[in-house]
Amino acid sequence: MKFIFNHFSCDVEIFNKVKEDIVIRFYDRTKEQNEDDIINLVMVDPGYGYLCLKLKGEGALLSGFLDEGIFTSKEMVDAAINHIEDLIPQAKNTYMPYHVVLFKKASYVEYNGEY
Repeated sequence: MKFIFNHFSCDVEIFNKVKEDIVIRFYDRTKEQNEDDIINLVMVDPGYGYLCLKLKGEGALLSGFLDEGIFTSKEMVDAAINHIEDLIPQAKNTYMPYHVVLFKKASYVEYNGEY
């Protein structure tokens, strides 16, 4: 699946814990490692962010984190939310308050098994 906004596109992956808890990951599929790559030095790319959809009866709650270096405008964030409504039929036409944090990558912690 793809998310497309203007001239940007990225891959989208959906994870279901149960029917009511859904996590949507925005990422670049070309940066994903194959199983054979794991034996070498691996830099794991965290992607562009995650949104968590919690279906609650007739409504839904949406929260998450998106990389502000990728999601550069409110319109783009709104497009991502609308995309989720298209992907998850239960979220369409429901009352869905949301809180999406835009984050800026500053540093990271890494363990790759090599040291």
